[in-house]
Amino acid sequence: MNFKQLEAFYWLSQFGNHRQTAEFLGLTQPAVSARIHSLEKDLGKTLIDRDAQGFVLTDQGLEVAEFAVQFLNLREAMMGRLQDKKKRRLTVGLAGMAALTWGPLLRDAADADGEIMLDIYSGSDLQLRGFVEAGTLDAAFTASGDRVCADFGVQYDVGWVAHPDVIAGRSLPMPPEELRALPLVLYPKTSPLFNPVAEYVEEMRDQPAPRHYGNSLATICDMVRKGYGASALALTALEQDIAAGRVVEIPATEPLPPLVVACTHANRARRKQVDTVLGLAREAALAWCAEHGRYASFTDL
Repeated sequence: MNFKQLEAFYWLSQFGNHRQTAEFLGLTQPAVSARIHSLEKDLGKTLIDRDAQGFVLTDQGLEVAEFAVQFLNLREAMMGRLQDKKKRRLTVGLAGMAALTWGPLLRDAADADGEIMLDIYSGSDLQLRGFVEAGTLDAAFTASGDRVCADFGVQYDVGWVAHPDVIAGRSLPMPPEELRALPLVLYPKTSPLFNPVAEYVEEMRDQPAPRHYGNSLATICDMVRKGYGASALALTALEQDIAAGRVVEIPATEPLPPLVVACTHANRARRKQVDTVLGLAREAALAWCAEHGRYASFTDL
C-alpha cells in the first residue's frame, strides 16, 4: 500500500466518478482504476460495490476513506512544515464564530509579529476535531471539548432571531411551544448548538413546521436573512442586521445557554511557538470583546 493509492481512492470516494478523479489528479482513467485495484489487492478487501447501481463504497471502503483523509492531512501538514526551515508556520483551527469575530485580529497580529506564518482553518467543531486527530492543527478553538493551555475564552450570547415577517402578528415573549410552531433553521446534529435547541423546542418529539438545516454559521445567517425561519444563534453574528431591523431578536420565556469558544487543543511538540500564538489570540479576543460587548464577553477560565 502506498500514498498514491490512498490519494486516488480518497478523491474517487469524493467525486464518485473515475473521469473526474482522473482529471483532478492529472491521470488517465485506467491509471486511477489500476491504483484502486492495487489498493484492494494490498488490503485484501473490496472497497467499491461494483454490483450496485451508481458509485457505492462497501463498509470497508467507507472506513478506508476515513483513514485516507487523515493520511492526506498529515502529508499536507508535514510538507508545510518541512518547507518552512525556521519551523514558524503554524496552523490554527477556529470555530466559525471565532473566525468571524476576533479571528481577523489574530491574523493581523500574527502578520505584524513577523516571525510567524499563520494558517487558519475555519469549520465546525466536528470538522476541526477531525483535523486535530489527523495532526493537521497546532491549536484549535472550539465550543466543545476539554479546555487546555489557554486560560481564556469568549462567551457569546445565544438567542432566537428571524426575519420580521416570520413572527409578524405573534405575541411576545414566545414560549417553547410557540417557537416550535415556527419554521426553524437549525445547525447540523453534530454541532454543539443543536442539542440545546432540540431539547428547547422538543425537536425530536414534534415537528409542526418546516425544518431547514445549514452547514455553517454564514449559511444559517443568510437563510435567516432571507426568511427561511427562526434560528438560535450567537447573536453577535447578526448584530448589524438586528441594529438595522433586517432581522429581529425574538424575546423568549426560556433563555438558551451561552456559547463559550476556548482553546481545546495545543501541539505539545511545538509548545513554544503555540504559546506565542495563544498569547496573540488572547490579546485579539480581549480587544474584540472590548469593542463588541453587547452580545459577547471575554472570560478568564
